[in-house]
Amino acid sequence: MDSRTGHLERLTHNWAIDTNPVFSPTGDEIAFTSDRSGTQQIYIMDATGAGVRRLTYNGKYNDLADWSPRGDKMVFSHQIGGQFQIAVIDVTGDNMYILTSRGSNESPSWSPDGYHILFSSNRMGTSQLYVMNWDGTDVRRLTNTQSDNKTPVWSPRYRWNFKT
Repeated sequence: MDSRTGHLERLTHNWAIDTNPVFSPTGDEIAFTSDRSGTQQIYIMDATGAGVRRLTYNGKYNDLADWSPRGDKMVFSHQIGGQFQIAVIDVTGDNMYILTSRGSNESPSWSPDGYHILFSSNRMGTSQLYVMNWDGTDVRRLTNTQSDNKTPVWSPRYRWNFKT
């Protein structure tokens, strides 16, 4: 939707369920989740809706993608054995890596500087927020409450400092 004019334009035209769109850092492309292949997978298309291509092929359920600030990688939730893990893949579709392994991990959000990934995990019982380096190392819990904490996003204006 054009926020100035209110004009709506449909970008996908199929019988599938297309959800969770996210613009690339340049605004030229959109990543989204679709079940058009029969399973939940991540696709990328031009911002006009043209040039749709499938990004993920591993597993039956991939969702909640987020672009790296450089636009060269995508982080997403990948289901393995009934639980979700955080995975990263090049936007070419190459080099998919699973970054987490404990509990169920969802809703990854790439930091504005590109060095960290924020996500929710139930590895200690309730869903709490965690941060890790972009390569899956140095996982740290950020919240510790009795209630669930889910679907985190980064503020682009705050200067984060995780050094202790």
